[in-house]
Amino acid sequence: MKPRVLISRAPESSGLYEKAVEKAGGEPLSFHCPDPEMDFDALILGGGGDMDPMEFREPNRGSYDIDIPRDKAELALVSRCIYENKPILGICRGHQVVNIALGGNIYQDMNPDMLAIHVGNEDGSDKSHPVRLASYTMLGDLYGAEEIVVNSTHHQAVRNLGQGLYRTAWDENGVVEALQHASLPIWTVQFHPERMTGENGEADGQKIFDFFLDQCRKRLGQ
Repeated sequence: MKPRVLISRAPESSGLYEKAVEKAGGEPLSFHCPDPEMDFDALILGGGGDMDPMEFREPNRGSYDIDIPRDKAELALVSRCIYENKPILGICRGHQVVNIALGGNIYQDMNPDMLAIHVGNEDGSDKSHPVRLASYTMLGDLYGAEEIVVNSTHHQAVRNLGQGLYRTAWDENGVVEALQHASLPIWTVQFHPERMTGENGEADGQKIFDFFLDQCRKRLGQ
């Protein structure tokens, strides 16, 4: 039986998360503001707008496109997954949601030096840039390299880390590009692996989904 992967995504999501999960051997269950009580084996938190700064006890300092119902649903989903030891993969916004759920915070609007390589191109396409990988981590093991090229289109970033999380990738300015948990099955990336095909110098993002589904199958005893 295929692992059922709940995907929490923006209303305008293009379907690439679902394709990547299917290619990796999972059954995607894809919703905007999914019910935290529904039945699933693992969780992917996708990209989208900014979180309400009230969730990390700050005034608004540049956050926009806030979706409060989605914030509430995803924070409840993270809490449930932690309690039930279900795997979580956070992507872009999801990377930040996981960090906030575990008590961390974010830069609500990065400074110009940080933004230079992260805000998407004027035509709406992603920028590409290198990131450094920590050894003996999910990304370091998957790609077998000290550095890979990833995509980027965001104005916020992880600041102080949530409890149990440690950084596994970062850019030239120290912006946190990936996290994983010291003891729970949680992995997050700031970039969008579902849009990384391995062409034009970028790493193949499908490897991350393949890894995640392998972890799901192991926890299901498959």
